[in-house]
Amino acid sequence: MRKSLTVGSLIAGRTVPSAPTPQLVHTPLPARPRQEARQSAAPRSSTNPFVHVTQRGQRFSVRMAPGQSLLSAALSQGQALSYKCLQGHCGKCCVQVTTGSSSLTKPNAREQEKLGTKLAQGYRLACQSSFSSTLQRQ
Repeated sequence: MRKSLTVGSLIAGRTVPSAPTPQLVHTPLPARPRQEARQSAAPRSSTNPFVHVTQRGQRFSVRMAPGQSLLSAALSQGQALSYKCLQGHCGKCCVQVTTGSSSLTKPNAREQEKLGTKLAQGYRLACQSSFSSTLQRQ
């Protein structure tokens, strides 16, 4: 805080009151565990930890996140997959899985209805396909 001169502070013999010492209001948050420590604690697998997909000519590598949808995992990892409805109606999140398809759950009824024969070519709806709860060998 800056000291400012006022008419009263210029009178001989008067002192300028000092500003109160700021008090710490918030306590610092505990340190978050480092990413490396969390990864080293996880069991290592010999499988590739990524699912590689192609969408509209762009390739994406999504790190496996058991229990999450392919779309939510990609978005949380900073991948720019296109999507719109998040419910499997529009088909905008359609991707072709190039590697790692065994890490995903089987296509649900909505995917089968929307994609039909494209499923055999490796196409999936990113909002509907999710990672298996356990890592599997490819």
